[in-house]
Amino acid sequence: MKTNTLLLMTALVLASCGKSPEAAKTTPSPAAPKAAAVSDSLIDAEISSALSTPAPAVSAADEALKSEADSIMANYPGKTATELLNTPEVKSKLDVAMDKLGKDPVLLKRVNSTVELAAQIKGLEGAAKLDLDMKGYDQARTSRMLQSVLSEEPQRIVDFLVSEIGEAAPDLSYGGLERAPNGVAIVPNTIPAPAAAAPPTDPE
Repeated sequence: MKTNTLLLMTALVLASCGKSPEAAKTTPSPAAPKAAAVSDSLIDAEISSALSTPAPAVSAADEALKSEADSIMANYPGKTATELLNTPEVKSKLDVAMDKLGKDPVLLKRVNSTVELAAQIKGLEGAAKLDLDMKGYDQARTSRMLQSVLSEEPQRIVDFLVSEIGEAAPDLSYGGLERAPNGVAIVPNTIPAPAAAAPPTDPE
């Protein structure tokens, strides 16, 4: 979706800066090459301006979370992102955040809707679920994940998950991968059938 949006914005910028058919028929003057160069420069500037997004301001709270996440990673060298979630410093905060998330139907719906959309793009039919493998996370992604958990804010965890699914969508659909490089997989949500009841026994 992000790629389509960028392509659309680029097309609009180029269209707004393009020459009319009448201008194309005009005999070029000796100064035409210089004018074309200026025009190209303006187009590049417009595209750059349209596609650039200002970096969000980093608050003191965000800096503190990043510092805490990096400190935990330094305290447990060699542990994967999955293993770090089970450390005492993280586990307690994860439990608090997941408890809050379980009580927020709006946020839960957002995650479920994102998974459903990714499943449709991939071509899956029926119920689907997110299968997230974090063992291969690099240091930067691990830090972002930890920051979302350490905040104890379910909104941040949902933002992280939705971002990961969105990043993986092209690889899962157009790329045909079962699991994206960032560890995201969208798989059928197979619910096991309930165990059959034991047949009644004849009374003696």
